[in-house]
Amino acid sequence: MAERVDYFNKGAEAVLYRARILGLDCIVKKRLDKPYRHEAFNKVFKEYRTRVEARILSHLRSLGLNVPFPVIVDVSRGILVLEYVDGVPLSSLVDSMGREELGMVAGDLGRQVAVMHSNRIYHGDLTLANTLYGGGRVYIIDFGLAGYSDDVEEYAIDLHLLYRNLQAMHPGIAEEFMNRFLESYKQWYSGVFEEVRKRFLEVRVRGRYVDRELRKTVMRDRYVS
Repeated sequence: MAERVDYFNKGAEAVLYRARILGLDCIVKKRLDKPYRHEAFNKVFKEYRTRVEARILSHLRSLGLNVPFPVIVDVSRGILVLEYVDGVPLSSLVDSMGREELGMVAGDLGRQVAVMHSNRIYHGDLTLANTLYGGGRVYIIDFGLAGYSDDVEEYAIDLHLLYRNLQAMHPGIAEEFMNRFLESYKQWYSGVFEEVRKRFLEVRVRGRYVDRELRKTVMRDRYVS
């Protein structure tokens, strides 16, 4: 069935292969077993995460969002075959974009995340490394930690992860990008935006506290050792 299979990338939860199957360019995502998990739990975990990710991707595509479509789903083996998205990670592009293009990209990402949250879906690892830009479109990828929830906290965490990523990796454009993102998000989110915004600010404060305490611990351990 596969005309070509090449190693593509490896993450914490899965290994990716670039493949051509029945004339279609694809990404094959195979979830990894964790050595610290019991074999039975590894099986349950892989099946559950594969099923949820495939369901979410299909759902988001039905809403018109730019995400890879699941072509083949093998739940028992933890394998997803996804259409290949021809794009470049936004993390490699945003620092060199002009203001107009940057605003367009941030606004489109804000729109898509708002629609996602409006349909009870959170991403779980929303960073610019998990977005692609190609053909004038912004794509969101890697829904391996995504899920369904009515809890505004999950949506706020998505926003916090994005903002923290911007501050750490793209400080020169972080505020401008996030402001435009939130403007668009507010327009498209069907819930009460102020609830998400308030929780986002609370998560940011908690995040700064955790980061500060972690730095203290690291410095203390460094001197003790």
